[in-house]
Formats: sequence, C-alpha cells, structure tokens
Amino acid sequence: MSTHAEKVDFLRRHGVDSLEHSGADLLAHLQGVHDLLAEWGGDQTLCDVGLFHSVYGTEIFPTGAVPRELRPAVRELVGEEAELLVHLFGTVTRSSIFDAAFDGAPFLLEARTGEQIGVTPEQYRGIASLTVANWLEQRPRFAEAVKFSRAREFDAMRPHLPAAARHALELAYGFAPLVQPTA
Repeated sequence: MSTHAEKVDFLRRHGVDSLEHSGADLLAHLQGVHDLLAEWGGDQTLCDVGLFHSVYGTEIFPTGAVPRELRPAVRELVGEEAELLVHLFGTVTRSSIFDAAFDGAPFLLEARTGEQIGVTPEQYRGIASLTVANWLEQRPRFAEAVKFSRAREFDAMRPHLPAAARHALELAYGFAPLVQPTA
C-alpha cells in the first residue's frame, strides 16, 4: 500500500487541487473528509475512501479528476476494498444511500443507470460514514438555510454509523443522542 504522501501526489498530478468544490478546492475537501474519518477512528481503508471519494465524479459533483480507466492505478494506491467504495460512491445516487438507511438490510443502492447494487452491512456502514463526513466537512461553507438539509435522512442513518460519526452528526444537527441497544 502506498503512503499518504504518494496518494496526495497522485491526486495533485490529476489536478484535484485546481478544481473548485464547495468553496474550497477539491484536494482540500478530500483531505478534510479523510481527516474527519481518521478523527472518528476510521481504519486506513475508510480514510483512503475519504481521500479519494469523488475523484471519479459523483451524481452531485460530476467533475471527476481521475478517469475511470485509471481504476487499477487507484486500486494499487488504496487497495481493492477502498477503491470499490470510491467507485460505488461515484456511481450510486445519493438518494439511494439515504433510502438504504430507512430500508435497512439487505442494503441495496441504485446506480445512476438504474441498476440495483447490493452491499454488505460493513460496506454500507463505510458509505454511510463517508456520506456524513462528506457533508459535515463542507457544511460550514454553506448558507445557513442549507446547513440542516436532509435532517430526516441523516437521522435515519444514525443507527448505521460508528459512535464518533453518529456523535458528530448529533452535534451538528442537534439530534438527541441515539440510544443504541446493548448486546
């Protein structure tokens, strides 16, 4: 697996630091999402997903910096599971990520092509954590009127999040802490 510096260098070579994203440049956003996931105790795979999450483009940010033909190069940098989640995040509709929170297992996401994609509970947990980190990283740069958007959807996502991500979401939205059943 590559070092963090090698991963950032790859991103710079593909111009992510020159693309505008949510009032910052894309590299700053990607690094911020990575850092939030790390702060929340995410493992290296999840942090790498955060660092690369929108390099292929997404439904909401279609300007991809890395062509999908370079998936093998990204896979070499971050590993198979991280690259798969990066690709999924760029492929599926945002609404299907939220719908899956309401529907629960089995977790089905919808590609923009209409194809249904099943993901494991662990993969959904990673995508849910990424979705929250992605939003919370850029949220301070948005107008007040937008900062509480998707509250119902994020509330539904809370049971699928690790404790630190859930807590950050609760603080941002003012949700009462979710009481998790004890095992």
